Amino acid sequence: MKQPNILFIVADDLNSWIEPLGRHPNVKTPNINKLAQQGTVFTRAYCPAPYCNASRMAVFTGCLPSTTGIYQNEMYWESASRRPTFVEHLRQFNYHCFGAGKVFHGTFDYETAGRQRSPIATWRDVENRPALWDEFFPNSPEPMPEGRPLNKMFDFDQFDQVSPWNHLFDWGPLSPEREKEIPDEKTVSAIERFLEAPPERPFFCAVGLYKPHLPWYVPQRFFDLYPIESIQLPLIKENDLDDVPEIPRSWVSATSDHKTVTHHNQWRHAVQGYLAAISYCDHLVGRVLAALEASQAADDTIVVLWGDNGFHLGEKLHWRKFVLWEEATRVPLIIKALKGENRVATSDTPVSLIDIFPTLCEMVDIPSFPSIDGKSLLPILQGREDSREAPVLTTWLAGNHSLRSGKWRYTQYRDGSEELYDHANDPHEWTNIAADKRNAGVLLGMRDWITRLTQTA
Repeated sequence: MKQPNILFIVADDLNSWIEPLGRHPNVKTPNINKLAQQGTVFTRAYCPAPYCNASRMAVFTGCLPSTTGIYQNEMYWESASRRPTFVEHLRQFNYHCFGAGKVFHGTFDYETAGRQRSPIATWRDVENRPALWDEFFPNSPEPMPEGRPLNKMFDFDQFDQVSPWNHLFDWGPLSPEREKEIPDEKTVSAIERFLEAPPERPFFCAVGLYKPHLPWYVPQRFFDLYPIESIQLPLIKENDLDDVPEIPRSWVSATSDHKTVTHHNQWRHAVQGYLAAISYCDHLVGRVLAALEASQAADDTIVVLWGDNGFHLGEKLHWRKFVLWEEATRVPLIIKALKGENRVATSDTPVSLIDIFPTLCEMVDIPSFPSIDGKSLLPILQGREDSREAPVLTTWLAGNHSLRSGKWRYTQYRDGSEELYDHANDPHEWTNIAADKRNAGVLLGMRDWITRLTQTA
């Protein structure tokens, strides 16, 4: 019997605002909803790192950053002791591996595009290696609208005075005639062609969608889904950072994003832009799923949808990722098993994206690696397990670790400072209770878990 195929969809910077998770009242994701109704939604899924390269390398190796040493952009492929990736592992078992778009880490050159007022930003395929794949379709240049930045928060005529952080911190509609230039459009078209005539061997098809990554330039019809007057902003506390340690405060102050956005009265427009980009991403997911449903592989293919990290839009006075709070670390994860196989509709057990590798290995009946950090989610997916002992670990840069376990988020920074939040009573993480002596036992247990989870062989 032929082994199942795998359709593997990763969306860049897609946070937990999708409709199946119910975390933003305005968001519209009908295609992701449809997948959720057919699969298992992991409502408490977390990234191994709030940064795309570190997160993706962790997913593809099944190992935490503290195991691989990939905390940000550290050398991986050139290391003699590097661990094999999931793609290489599947090819050892006769899988045809096809990929398109941003699967491994890469970037668009927004600096050159901004400085030269170029109509495109060229793609730099940083971590992908063509030899990994049987076939790979890379990203094309991204179309840049005229008159950037569209939000008018910066002056590109004085480009040298614009922080590199802000070369892409922009949002607004892309003109209709340029929609077909969007790299994600070409990525999905390549996937559609692949699924029209899939190989006879079992396949692994990786779809790397760039949106909703900044800049949020998507077609006008997706902005139209979100009238500006109806946008609900995240709830914030103006003195939210008063009780957090110096390290996370420094991460927030590195960009001054919230001050800039609010000063220019762009907060609602920014949230509108991100929601529009999510709905555009959902539209692309719908095309991929429709292509699968129309193909001869429809009944033989496992589908996985995930976001590589979360994203703040003002929560805790922060924007983007690069922190260890809930919004930067919580991500979508949906797994659709083959038809007829047992599954639960949702699971609230905290899980990690590093669990995807061993889960898929078990689902397609090939051995996983014994020395990885991830654990198969199949017992949870099938309803045979409803909890786990170990918390989920997320790391940002060396020595900074955060745990999610039950109602708790605990974070330990490299200087020994700590945060503790009780999500049952404080879902916004507004009150750091690490200094409360009543929580001494919780802190001891969490410190022990970080030691255990970050020990390397």
